[in-house]
Formats: sequence, structure tokens, C-alpha cells
Amino acid sequence: MKPDNWKDFTQQLVVDYCNERGARTFTLQDFQAAKEAEIVSFSENNKHPFDKVRQQLQLLRKDGIVSFVDNRGTYTLREPVILKGELSEESIAFVHQKEPNKQEYVRETFARDRGWVKEAKEKFGCYCLHPNCKNTFTKQDKTPYIEVHHIIPLFEGGEDAVWNLTVVCAHHHKMAHFADAEAQLDLRRLFLKIVEKQL
Repeated sequence: MKPDNWKDFTQQLVVDYCNERGARTFTLQDFQAAKEAEIVSFSENNKHPFDKVRQQLQLLRKDGIVSFVDNRGTYTLREPVILKGELSEESIAFVHQKEPNKQEYVRETFARDRGWVKEAKEKFGCYCLHPNCKNTFTKQDKTPYIEVHHIIPLFEGGEDAVWNLTVVCAHHHKMAHFADAEAQLDLRRLFLKIVEKQL
């Protein structure tokens, strides 16, 4: 169904564009160039459709649907939808206990842009960034096994950006998600410091 207002139209257009590219980070210039025909034809009475789209992106930013990655017109789609070809990172949040021995869980899924995963591995290498960690192992194809972790999780407002990513072994990745609150916070501070130095 075609959206009937500029905000919904722009949001759907961003999701479609990110799906077509297989990445949720995009520049305003590339987005508008790729979607020019659709933007112009959405409301033929509007004399400044590209300004209108830019305005709607600001509204979507206020709603937390998109965010700025940098000051050069680069946006990231933050809406919790899984795009085609993305890896997923799951965060399971306990909601409440309904009856004895029964628990209800809500699963929030946040997508990870493969482009950022690749860039994180290129920037930080294929070995766990935790100091003195020896947990990285070699896979059957003789390459090191490494995981890419959002230091500040997407569901807490973290960005899909290289400054918010680190490479970790499976052990430290699990610790970052499931250790007690103090240990998680210590790991977060440590990885932010290490990544800042390396960038």
C-alpha cells in the first residue's frame, strides 16, 4: 500500500533503498539520486521534493528511525527491521514471570550491516582485542575465527559505525552480553578505549 504522507513515504523509501543495497548506512546524495523518480512523482504539486525528503529525514531522526553517522550527510537506518542479507544480533530481554516455573521473554533483533563488519575486521584484525586474550582459534579453512561486537548495543542507542565495533573471541563476546552488569560495563569501557586508540 502506498504511503499517504511524506514521512511514511520517506521511511518506506529508506527501507527499500537499504534493502536494495544490502546495507543500512547511506548518504543523502546517493539516496536522493537513486530514488529521484519516486521522490519527484510522489507529490507532483510539491516544487521542492528533495528539500521535503531532507526535512522528513530530520523528523525520522527525532523519532530514532535514522541517525547521523557523521557530519557529511551519512545516515544509518536504525529501525529494527532485518534487511536482506544481514547478519543478526539478538538481545533477549526478560519481561516477567507469569506463573511459577514459566517465564515470558521478548526477543529484540537488531540487524548488523555486513559492510561495517568487514570494515571492523580490516581495521582491527582477526584476533580478539581484549588484552592478553589467547582464545582466538583457527577454523578448518585455516583462517582465524573472530566475531564482531557492537560495543554499545544497537538497542541501547549504539551506532552501526566502526568506532562502535570491536573484534572479539566467542568467550569475550558472550561476556559482553551475559556477564554481570559491572563486568559488562568494564568490558565496554575497555573496548571503547582500545578502539579509540586504534582509530
